[in-house]
Amino acid sequence: MDIYRKEGIRGINKGVNAVAIRQTTNWGSRFGLSRLAESAIRKITGKEESDRLSGLEKIIASGLGGGLSAWNQPIEVIRVEMQSKTVDPNRPKNLTVGKTLKYIYSSNGLKGLYRGVTPRIGLGIWQTICMVALGDMAKESIEKLTGDKVTAKH
Repeated sequence: MDIYRKEGIRGINKGVNAVAIRQTTNWGSRFGLSRLAESAIRKITGKEESDRLSGLEKIIASGLGGGLSAWNQPIEVIRVEMQSKTVDPNRPKNLTVGKTLKYIYSSNGLKGLYRGVTPRIGLGIWQTICMVALGDMAKESIEKLTGDKVTAKH
């Protein structure tokens, strides 16, 4: 409530633009990169598009997709900085995504934009394996169990 009293609705929504950018790129990247990795695995193994990938191949593809989805880590760093209460005389007032990007880059360079990327890669890997690979496996199991084709596809 203190934030709302001091800064109003703008204070509560600090960094919301960065959150929106990250969220729209995050899972889209995970699914897209996982499917791209699946295509590469099919090509390497000589499988056709209609051929089923093994569980291990699905896990590898999802792990790659999840790890590579950390490309957008700078957006996460920008969001955290925009929501931070850190007092720094060099930090611009009324941060926007662009001002925050410029501030982080001028203070810490490219390395600053990728702060925390290693744990984020690990997080992306396991979350994507659970959601994409295991989701596909669950879908296949439901189809076998019910005899009906699941129509949802990512």
